[in-house]
Amino acid sequence: MLVPTVLALSALSGLASSTLAPNFPLSGGTTDLNLTFGTNNVSPPGELIPRADTVNPPNITSPVWTSAGRGVVLIVDTDVPRNNTRLQLLHYLASNVTLSRDNKTLVLPPVASTEASYRQPSPPAGDIAHAYTVLLFTQPSNFSIPSAFRQVLIDRAPFNVSAFALATGLGNPLAANYFRVQNTTGTATTTFPPPASTPTNGTSGRPSASPFRGAATVDVTTQLEVLHRGSSKIYRGGTSGRDISGR
Repeated sequence: MLVPTVLALSALSGLASSTLAPNFPLSGGTTDLNLTFGTNNVSPPGELIPRADTVNPPNITSPVWTSAGRGVVLIVDTDVPRNNTRLQLLHYLASNVTLSRDNKTLVLPPVASTEASYRQPSPPAGDIAHAYTVLLFTQPSNFSIPSAFRQVLIDRAPFNVSAFALATGLGNPLAANYFRVQNTTGTATTTFPPPASTPTNGTSGRPSASPFRGAATVDVTTQLEVLHRGSSKIYRGGTSGRDISGR
């Protein structure tokens, strides 16, 4: 069972372009989240992290949050190969992230209280390094999961972060960061589609104005239709960190 993840955060104001994976379909301001896996701090954004270090979700810190409200945290992989394209997979979703009164930290809720418990990154052997974007949103007072998204919380893919943010009223994230994981334990047994996100100088990159193939459009009805198309054959897994092909 995973222990609650502690996040030290202070008042947020958006994110720099380099804190989002290239071609990520949401935008923000100028603030990043600091991610730490054990003693491994993700710096710069987009750093390649050994998969063995990602068994548990990262500790997340930010220098600027003093909000007394609640937050929503998501982790999304935008590089999952399927049917000759790249789609999104939800690795984590937790609402009701609150600020501790004693030490100015945020603690993610227990695993049993999360909408989608943490799933360890498990990209397929021989594929590109997958980009995993960690997002923090202000939680609306009436936040709830629309019925159209309940199944994808189980299946995890195909997820559509733009459609989800629009349907739940989350809007754009307050802060974000991303890391990359690559499976170097074997050789490719299939041909993979072109990358959805390509880091600059091997570490980080600037989101493009054009969304990657399969990303959300402006019309939320279309987004929800795309979200559920072909979602019946998805690998599932729990929080044990076991390998999940293509994730």
